Amino acid sequence: MAKLPLIFLAVPLVATGAPAAATEGGAGRQVLVSYSDLDLASADGRRKLTARVKRASHEVCGGRSTVRPNLSEILAYRECRAAAMRSAEPQLASLFSGQKLADGGPLHVAAN
Repeated sequence: MAKLPLIFLAVPLVATGAPAAATEGGAGRQVLVSYSDLDLASADGRRKLTARVKRASHEVCGGRSTVRPNLSEILAYRECRAAAMRSAEPQLASLFSGQKLADGGPLHVAAN
């Protein structure tokens, strides 16, 4: 069974504080994180993949506003990133321990 060297990061827009109309049908933002160039048997490879997932969570949650965000926007951004990272943790742990997902498909990372 071939390993697909991608982590799929998906976050519903509602978690970013987007208007409810933007989330009809459950649409959200998605990012693919590649790790085909990393050696996950090494500490450096695992550190780099974790950093990529953190950057992807920043991107998928809308990044930081260049305008002065209000408190609710800051809190929504932080919760979105925390949820994205929480959902990635089990899959990162599986990769880092050398286990493969049963279906061999891409890794899905999502924030509720």
